[in-house]
Amino acid sequence: MDWKQKLKYNLHGLPSSYQRAKLVALFVSICSLLYHIAICIFFKFINITPMFYYNFVSISVFLTISILIPRLKSYIAVYLVSFFEIITHQLMAEYFLGSYTSFHSIIILLGLLPFIIFENKKRYALPITIISSIIYIFYSCRNIEARSDVEQSLLYIVRCMNISITVFIIIFVVLIYTHVVDKIESYLKTHSDTLENEIKMAAVIQQNFFRQEIDDIKKYEVAYFSRPMVGVSGDLYDFYKTGEKLDGLGVFDVSGHGISSGLVTMLVKNIIHQEFYNEKESELWEIVNKINDRVIAEKGEIQNYLTGVLVRLYEEQIELVDAGHPAPIIYKKETGECKYVELGKKSVGVIGIAGFPVYYESMFYDFQDGDELILFSDGVVDIKNEKDEYFGKERLLEAVKLNIGKAAAEQVSFIANSIYSFCGKREQNDDLTIIVLKK
Repeated sequence: MDWKQKLKYNLHGLPSSYQRAKLVALFVSICSLLYHIAICIFFKFINITPMFYYNFVSISVFLTISILIPRLKSYIAVYLVSFFEIITHQLMAEYFLGSYTSFHSIIILLGLLPFIIFENKKRYALPITIISSIIYIFYSCRNIEARSDVEQSLLYIVRCMNISITVFIIIFVVLIYTHVVDKIESYLKTHSDTLENEIKMAAVIQQNFFRQEIDDIKKYEVAYFSRPMVGVSGDLYDFYKTGEKLDGLGVFDVSGHGISSGLVTMLVKNIIHQEFYNEKESELWEIVNKINDRVIAEKGEIQNYLTGVLVRLYEEQIELVDAGHPAPIIYKKETGECKYVELGKKSVGVIGIAGFPVYYESMFYDFQDGDELILFSDGVVDIKNEKDEYFGKERLLEAVKLNIGKAAAEQVSFIANSIYSFCGKREQNDDLTIIVLKK
């Protein structure tokens, strides 16, 4: 495929900025070549010898440029040559034929085209724009009389030709870029619709993958709320059951948003679930260590990591390991105390970063009838309102205290409503997950 076919192919598809620059440069150079041939004949006809001979220089320049353009990767050098040639030509022509012919109108083109032709090197375009604009303004404000005896009708023809070719090239460039914009908009709309459908499908798959029956659990009441920032969530919540017995639960937050983080949640869900049951005799901190090792090994080059809280339930206790995640809230019915779990420096590090030293430690808490544990992702406290204020840990704790002791589902609903009442019309900036565990 030669360069013309490639150019045509790219134009009908989504041409690169280089291909568009090549098309415009080639078109303008061919127009300039034809223009100088025509004007050379015209100067011969009206017997202005200096301009007749000078146009042979112009023709040679633009013939060479037209041949070189398909082979060049940058058009700065050839544009500078044509820039000085055209300005020289226009000013000489105006000297002989006067301002009426509007030879200087083409100079304004010289200040516009570099922003298109120079592609990613637009810093070179500004000086050319300034110079050509100054020259154009200067000659537009002057009235130069013709120094050659030429009929007014011929001057009128030249004036029309100069103005027409300027307008024609501008229209051509506008049409090219309008065509490109239409193509891009059509392309983006098609792919946007496709992507939106894929995200919806991925969200449905993820929700079905996470869905679990928790109404039949004995001894515990569990309710949760989870809403992604986009269709697919980077938050992972899970419940570990044996029949009607709840063995544990966890909430995890994968870094990033969208499909990539959503896919990682599906990978790590299986890892966490398997390790939770494979190591029943091990303490929870050992299990989280193995989870960390497996996540690093199995996600390969994927850069996402995760934070999380993993909880194991005993008859009268809970065992909890926090891996870089916001501390959960614990409520003790006997004392009426409701506060954040004090993590101190018991655990250090997140999950899934190779070469990053981690240290996890299990924390044990008595957990009696009426006691509660509230887990949440960082999107809950990091959500902002229209005044750019964070919902924050204090507001969350207050929302929890206002409904503590009520049914778990009612508590979750109240907390979620408090969050969305706070943020108002501002869209959430992260995935949100809340779990209330009540014994």
